[in-house]
Amino acid sequence: MNHRGLTFWYNAALVTFAVVAMSITWSVMSSGFSSSEVMKAVVEEAVQDSANNLQVIGKITGAADIQDATIKLTSTPLTATTTGLIDLRPQNIKVTYKIVKAGSYEISYDNIYAGTLEGKFASLKSALEAAKEKGLIKTNPNVDSEKPDTTTAFLYFVINQDNDILLGNDEIANLVVIYADKDRPTTGEFIRLQVEESEGMLLDMQRTIPNISGSVVDFGGKVKKQD
Repeated sequence: MNHRGLTFWYNAALVTFAVVAMSITWSVMSSGFSSSEVMKAVVEEAVQDSANNLQVIGKITGAADIQDATIKLTSTPLTATTTGLIDLRPQNIKVTYKIVKAGSYEISYDNIYAGTLEGKFASLKSALEAAKEKGLIKTNPNVDSEKPDTTTAFLYFVINQDNDILLGNDEIANLVVIYADKDRPTTGEFIRLQVEESEGMLLDMQRTIPNISGSVVDFGGKVKKQD
């Protein structure tokens, strides 16, 4: 079988896995958001870039502060693209963040990653509670009136086959980013999140913030490929 044929069947299998897995777990992952808005599509596309070892496997979703018209947090479902395992410990990977604010000035951080919660969680709500209890985040933006003073990322498993913190291609983990008050993006601003390990880039996500018209913002499911 030629390379094109292998690629076709690999991608077909990947999409089949995404549809089956997400049909079971999507309501779990998006719990805490408005289901009428978030669940309008189960899987837009399983996006693969051969240069990266992580991929977005569903909708990237943001929770917004309606009064300020800013994004409080984003939640991105991820899986591995390879047969190997990705070590999610903080000593192995980092998450960088950059935002281009109105007026074209930039804010960037070399590493906002706090770590991965052990086990698996039935909802974003329970994951946020556990992340605060474990000290991965200082403030839960969905509950606390105080706004975060640091931008922080953490991961939690939705599907964890062996209860470790190694991500395989049959597992799903959510990348949650809690934005500090000064770093919160708003409509029209550009953000970039990169997941890296010592060997190179695992994931490169670039987004221009869409119109913020409700408490839940749909960022879609495609990841911009690296230049």
